[in-house]
Amino acid sequence: MANTKRAIVFGAAGGMGRMFLDRLESAGFETLGADLNGGEGIVATDLTALDQEMRQALKAADLVILSVPDAIACKTAASVARAMSPQAMLVDCTSVKAPYVEAVGQAARCGLVSINPLFGPGLDWTGNSIVITVLRTPDYPEDLTGFLERSGLNIIPLDAERHDRLAAEAQAQLHATILGFIASVSADGALFNTPPNRVMRMLAARILSGEAHVYWKIQASNPFAGEARRKLIASLQAFDEVCEAGDAKAFADMLAGARGNLGAPLPDLSAQCVKVFGSLD
Repeated sequence: MANTKRAIVFGAAGGMGRMFLDRLESAGFETLGADLNGGEGIVATDLTALDQEMRQALKAADLVILSVPDAIACKTAASVARAMSPQAMLVDCTSVKAPYVEAVGQAARCGLVSINPLFGPGLDWTGNSIVITVLRTPDYPEDLTGFLERSGLNIIPLDAERHDRLAAEAQAQLHATILGFIASVSADGALFNTPPNRVMRMLAARILSGEAHVYWKIQASNPFAGEARRKLIASLQAFDEVCEAGDAKAFADMLAGARGNLGAPLPDLSAQCVKVFGSLD
């Protein structure tokens, strides 16, 4: 980004916050990292009770990033926005947009841009994707999308509702699939050490090693999660009915119809799967 600008990153002690802080510093920003408990080079700040010094910093900032849990972002976004200049840009990293959009409302006049990095901290930005949802077009002259593109990210522009509908599929529905699998199988099933079985158990282990509240939030806070789960249930019921009826043609038709949902060429995805299976050992 051109020229020296002031940026504040809340949640800078976390992986995602630190990632954005480092990127902005590399781009020539004058940065301030803030987090509840502080840290090395990070100011201790309670977002829910902004002190006068932080309010002054917010007023002078050009860009503010809320890299904090969704609940905290929803609780504090309006007060943060009111403390900012109308020409500045407030960016949140919420994983579900509907609650945040409602919470921030018409607060203040600064630009409001919501992002969702579709990758975890520590990964190379090149080739990864990020969703950008413009809630209020910012007056801030810098091009956030251009900056992210120049950093190697693929930009996916979506409105808030479309974002949440797709997130319900890619997160709520997918996690339900994985958890439904591991909740219904036996531990002895691991003896059938096929690559698909191992991958599914690995995915389940990844979820089960995390915090339950994180995955609960994905299911409970997305307004389209229930619809996505019911579609999954209906699909499994239809699949079961076809198998119980012994209808091989209907089974083949289901597989043929599902190919259109891959979102990418079948041969390419199949080849990538072979590489993943080949890397397991």
